[in-house]
Amino acid sequence: MSSQHEPTSPYLAEGTELTPPERSDDAGQGQGNRSSGVKGQISELAQTAKSQASAAIQPIAKNAKSMAEEQKSRGAERLGGIAQAVHGAADEIAREVPFAADYIHSVAGKLDDASGLLRDNSVEDLARMAIDFAEERPVVFIGSALAAGFVVSRLLRSSVTLADEDEE
Repeated sequence: MSSQHEPTSPYLAEGTELTPPERSDDAGQGQGNRSSGVKGQISELAQTAKSQASAAIQPIAKNAKSMAEEQKSRGAERLGGIAQAVHGAADEIAREVPFAADYIHSVAGKLDDASGLLRDNSVEDLARMAIDFAEERPVVFIGSALAAGFVVSRLLRSSVTLADEDEE
């Protein structure tokens, strides 16, 4: 008896070895073809999902852009109205304090300039300008943002107070 235990089978002749079948090159290519086919399907599915998402987002983006343009136009009109009111106030003040009127007219002129800037540029242009300004002068940008936030909060607070008084 040998020290090694050979697997035996009633279907094998005595002395025949049991060896696994050798893999041919064709079998390996078949598996490679299947994996590349799956990769192609996944790629195609991803591309389809990407195009469907893009098609779904386009109307939303277009709507958001038109809303932003509309708000920009309203803001420009409102800012122009405020500038005209400040010019009127400067004219009234000029009768009593002429030197202060010049400063107030200067502020009104800056408001007119800002109104024109809003009117004459697209939302994308304004965003690009803001980013450029923030990169060039970050401290001034942050300070201006804080000041603008303070002014807007005061305006909103006063408009809510006026609305409450009108209801009573």
